[in-house]
Amino acid sequence: MAITKAPSSQHGIPRRLVDWIDRHMTVVFNIPTVVFLFGLVAFPVMLVLLTSMTDWQLILKPDPDFVGFKNYLSAWQDPRWINAVGHTFYYAIVSVGGQFVLGMATALLFNRSFAGKAFYRSVWMMPMLSMSVAISLVWILFFDYAYGILNLGLDVIGIDPVEWTIDPNWAMPSLILVGIWHHTPFMTLILLSGLQSLPQDPFEAARIDGASRWQIFMHVTLPLMRAHIAVALILRSIFGVKEFDTFLAITDAGPMWATETMNLNIYFNAFEYQYMGEAAAKGVWFFFFILAVQLVLLQLRKRKWSY
Repeated sequence: MAITKAPSSQHGIPRRLVDWIDRHMTVVFNIPTVVFLFGLVAFPVMLVLLTSMTDWQLILKPDPDFVGFKNYLSAWQDPRWINAVGHTFYYAIVSVGGQFVLGMATALLFNRSFAGKAFYRSVWMMPMLSMSVAISLVWILFFDYAYGILNLGLDVIGIDPVEWTIDPNWAMPSLILVGIWHHTPFMTLILLSGLQSLPQDPFEAARIDGASRWQIFMHVTLPLMRAHIAVALILRSIFGVKEFDTFLAITDAGPMWATETMNLNIYFNAFEYQYMGEAAAKGVWFFFFILAVQLVLLQLRKRKWSY
């Protein structure tokens, strides 16, 4: 009786490779994801790090020279970059703070029952659905010195018109106003979902103990809402620090660079002046600033609350 040997390969694939794939099926299925993430994240990050260590100007110096960490140090000798860092955090802190205060107030309002709540809530959420550039164009009309609705309102109550986006002292507050109007509904949405998910037992116990509404809010509502507050602040602080299109559309970093943020400074260095090495180094600094902000907010989330 003839004995037939098992084939050493299956459809041209070596038997050992087939056995290895069978034993490591989870690894094989994850290879496409790893390759995709490497091409989407890891490769661009490595390219930015390498570029940040070069002296590379696309027109005057098309062949990059390796300079090590010189670009990282020279960034802090640039007055515009230092001012841009201050402008970025000034905008982020004030705008996100305003969004949180108004967002919490409106979330508490919409958490109550009143006639027409669904309609008013839908109207309140509408700015969140609009494109930043479209909103910026509308606000440019509002800020117009001669015909803008804001100055017309000031004229009605007897106040002199304001050069909203022309005066360096008013340009950043104007952008903060736009940011608060545009992004407060997002803050409201997160905080309202948190309020609606809270257990009612602590509130009933506080009322029985005679606590006032303010005491209930400070010692019951806020501690129970800390996870939702942290998520809202983390998300909005990231987008606040990264705000770009509104600034570019309304003020273009002016007047006199009074509204230039880190994002815009990097943009001008890379695409206007074409100093790629300096722009990449500032981009790395920008990443670490965002990382530091998030670490601070995460630590606040872990903080022990008493209630």
